[in-house]
Amino acid sequence: MKSSRQSAPQVRQTNPLSSSSWVLKPVAALVLTAFAVSASLGGASAQASEAQASTEFDTVFLSVSAQDRSGLARFSRSDAVSPGVYSVDIWVNDSHVSHGSVKFVATDTDGNAHACLSRSVLDSYGIDFAKAAADRRQDAQTPAPAEQDCFDLAAAVPGASVDFDFGEQRLVLSIPQKYLRNNARGYVSPELWDKGVNAGFLSYSANAYQYSSGGSHSMQGFLGVNAGVNLGGWHLRHQSSVTAASGRPTEFDDVATWVQHDVTRLRSQVTIGETQTTGDVFDSVPFRGAQINSDDRMLPDSLRGYAPVVRGTADSNAHVTVRQNGQVLYETNVPPGPFEIRDLYATGYGGALDVTVTEADGRTKRFDVPYASVAQLLRPGTTRFAVTAGQLRNESLQTKPVFAQATVQRGLTNLVTLYGGGLAAQGYVATNAGAALNTKYGAFAGDLTAARTQIPGQGTRQGASLHIGYSQLVQSTDTNIAVGAYRYSDAGYLSFADAAQVRDQALHSGDADSVYRQRGRLQLTVNQNLKEHGSVFASMSSQQYWNRSGRDVFYQAGYSNSFKYGTYSVTAGRSRSTDGTLSNEVMLSTSIPLGHSPRAPIATTNVSLGKGASSAQTAVAGTLGESNQYSYNAFGAAGWGSDSNGTASGGASGTWRGASMSAMASASGGTSGSQMSAGVSGSVVAHPGGVTFSQTVGDTFGIVEAKGAEGASVSSATGVKVDRHGYAVVPYLTPYSMNAVDIDPKGTSPDVEFDSTSERTAPHSGAIVMLRYKTLTGRAALIRAPLPGGEALPFGSEVTDQAGHPVGVVAQDSRIFARGLESKGALFVKLPEAKSGQCRVDYVLPEHGEGATQASVYPSVEAHCVIAKSVITASQPAEAQTE
Repeated sequence: MKSSRQSAPQVRQTNPLSSSSWVLKPVAALVLTAFAVSASLGGASAQASEAQASTEFDTVFLSVSAQDRSGLARFSRSDAVSPGVYSVDIWVNDSHVSHGSVKFVATDTDGNAHACLSRSVLDSYGIDFAKAAADRRQDAQTPAPAEQDCFDLAAAVPGASVDFDFGEQRLVLSIPQKYLRNNARGYVSPELWDKGVNAGFLSYSANAYQYSSGGSHSMQGFLGVNAGVNLGGWHLRHQSSVTAASGRPTEFDDVATWVQHDVTRLRSQVTIGETQTTGDVFDSVPFRGAQINSDDRMLPDSLRGYAPVVRGTADSNAHVTVRQNGQVLYETNVPPGPFEIRDLYATGYGGALDVTVTEADGRTKRFDVPYASVAQLLRPGTTRFAVTAGQLRNESLQTKPVFAQATVQRGLTNLVTLYGGGLAAQGYVATNAGAALNTKYGAFAGDLTAARTQIPGQGTRQGASLHIGYSQLVQSTDTNIAVGAYRYSDAGYLSFADAAQVRDQALHSGDADSVYRQRGRLQLTVNQNLKEHGSVFASMSSQQYWNRSGRDVFYQAGYSNSFKYGTYSVTAGRSRSTDGTLSNEVMLSTSIPLGHSPRAPIATTNVSLGKGASSAQTAVAGTLGESNQYSYNAFGAAGWGSDSNGTASGGASGTWRGASMSAMASASGGTSGSQMSAGVSGSVVAHPGGVTFSQTVGDTFGIVEAKGAEGASVSSATGVKVDRHGYAVVPYLTPYSMNAVDIDPKGTSPDVEFDSTSERTAPHSGAIVMLRYKTLTGRAALIRAPLPGGEALPFGSEVTDQAGHPVGVVAQDSRIFARGLESKGALFVKLPEAKSGQCRVDYVLPEHGEGATQASVYPSVEAHCVIAKSVITASQPAEAQTE
């Protein structure tokens, strides 16, 4: 069910000269001249979606002769789209559905070229032709459209229209909502998921640390590496690190290596190499092998996480409103009959949904839908699975068992989710079965795991482990029981990780009983919102073991609020270990901005009071720079206790985030010693355009290609700018969601013009995508070139370069504003037939800065228009306008 908020956007870019029937006044004539010039710079303006409305020019107010009026004829309507193949973005209402080449063919009705889309292509965009055909049959005067390669959408779907924005290369299909199949909000078609390009990267993080105390010195260095190579849809990743320290040998740690590939049809990923199991049913463990598992990120945003399906019945064309805690979550219009709302966004731990159905006559019906959530709950009809086979990774084990594991979760209804799985390994087998429930009393999850472990030389142990989870938001008091979990395991139960350790000890003459076997564990967190008076929380955890006396217990409670100048919080905690050791701590924290500016530094104070040791620290932190690329922190601290004379220290640190790397440095000193550190981090990316240095990249990132646009900033990434080769790296992108990446041209040469400064992409997880921004590089100038004898050039005449490409139009007083020029060359102006052909303008531009006015960086040049004997015909610009 699509929200009624999603209305069709008005996304047509029409020529200012082609609005409905204008009469020009003198000032308007000047404005229209500027608009005409800017329209020509894009190569063409958008096709009008309505019937081509004529524009009337009252030439009494224009300084043009009667014979020159023919030069204005082409402005009497929107610039025609020439036949050809264009690379366009296709939108259905306000949803981006596709990107690709579309053929535009000329029609006999208006001489304009229109997009040629087949029935099958339109059907893939979610248009419900069956419903449209049923409505057409009810109207005997509307004939059914004929089947054809270029399908007439307007004739097939009542109220539909097709608009083409030439400047943005965007084709918009406006479809009434009733003729669209229901897609969840945030849906991005898998056809739009970008596999990216073949590329590789090497991310590094290096730092050095020096510590001095009591005349002794120590040094330590660290280098972490994260490397990857993408080939086709396969993504190879490797992580490792090197550590060196004074008096110790250099250590190399091979963290993990794996290769990954999407399985789109199963909404899952295949991973081969070293990774971890999912942990949805059994505890997560590291392994070396292969795994295929569901990836919820492939779902639309509105289907991720748990939210119930809202079902109801409307007696008429009704308006449905869904509220939670008094806030509107969703609104839509529904036809008479049963309705379902499946694409509610997940909202944390829930709270009952209040649904209001307003009928056409004003009558209202209200009902509630229970909504509480735990991690195991899935939406009705949703399945999550994982299948794993490999070898357990645990460097402390001499014998690493091979195992296989399979788990599945299935949402049956709003109220019930079932889940379970099985695990088999050398000397170990386990099964799990459980259910999660959404009720008006809260969300419950319960499962039972039975395990059997064969211990070499000690026989077999078998047992079971019961897990119960609970979550609830008590709306009457606004109390959130965020996590309530209890686990009890009998004496014979061992988890897979524990069983592997016990078997390894037994196989190698160790003490199998040295591995602690958990008996029980309890976790509880409660949050209470006090509205304008702040909030309080309390949490506790406790765990005990079969072969270890005592229990570990931790309690914590706190209060936080804001005041006129900032925020503060008070937290108290107590912990007790299995040996009976008690530890109490009280912490007070404040945060105060030092000014009213959004970029004002923040002063924080932390005071900690504990048994035997206490401390206090005050710090000031903030950011600097045009894009907050500099950050700093300065602090002072003191400590005291019953067994010491007290300590004092102070220090500062700073970080710089540049386009090609990040760097940090810190220094501190005090009564106990001093330290200095420095570090750098970044990435080197190899891609089809070359090699680019960047900030540290994530697993999924993008490469901006904007030739000639050195200095342009990437708005969505702090400190990232286009380098001298025309490339920049966007370090993070969200997989399977539509990401908008904008470029700010500020800082580029005035000789560079962007066709578009925004691109959108929905990458596969792990993809490295290219974001190409078309740029026009060349000088721009204002050239005055009258005809021989001083007569003015015809106003509105088209100006082309030596290759026949449009570069501008003639404004008043024979002035031509043209872009994309060489330092010297020739322009050609088409003349009316009465003036026989065209004239040639030879120009020579001054050096940069010469001849420019104070208000512009563009030079002003005087030239002459010479009548040319040969006529140069402008080449078809369609290919030049496409990607």
